[in-house]
Amino acid sequence: MSKLELKGVSFKYPRGKRMIFQNVTESFASGKLTTIEGESGAGKSTLLTLLSGLALPTRGELLMDGEPVRDLTSYRRNAAAAVAQANYLFEGRTVLENVTYPMLLKGLDGESAKKKALEYLEEVKLDGELASHFPSECSGGEQKRVAFARAMALDNPVFLADEPTANLDRGTSRVIADILVSLARERGKLVIAVTHDARLPELADVRLFLRGGVLEHE
Repeated sequence: MSKLELKGVSFKYPRGKRMIFQNVTESFASGKLTTIEGESGAGKSTLLTLLSGLALPTRGELLMDGEPVRDLTSYRRNAAAAVAQANYLFEGRTVLENVTYPMLLKGLDGESAKKKALEYLEEVKLDGELASHFPSECSGGEQKRVAFARAMALDNPVFLADEPTANLDRGTSRVIADILVSLARERGKLVIAVTHDARLPELADVRLFLRGGVLEHE
């Protein structure tokens, strides 16, 4: 069982004059899908940036299993896997190479990584023929699923997604939602998704709202 905690966290950008949020304390548990909602500009994506290990709090601490997160590189590689709204796929690599990359980074041999990558692509309901394509040759929905497969390939205990169903058709949105639910309830991952999609929170185990810099339960 994994536990991720925000302990008295406040954050502002280095050149910013105001705190995006202040004194946020919340805990997240494995086996649950948590959604974070709020108006545009409320700081949801910034909060996810902290949870993803892309920045440290201005004040307070991020804790993983009770230990303060200090080494962000190690945290991202071994604890938190994230899917950004923009996907950030490697354009110079094929779909298969995108998904194998994190496994190679962790020391898995090439053939094993390729086999597992194909399994992840199948899991996100992508045709194996797309494996040799480049991201630019894929639709927006296909790119999103590649980004999910790549993050899943890390097999980290924490899985984070920023607006995972934005600009997707209903069918693809449902596939993404089902993956998030499966990661939490079947694989026991700690899953957090920032969303404006009214349908995704209906599937969540925990719904949080960021209002005026304060994180509130439904």
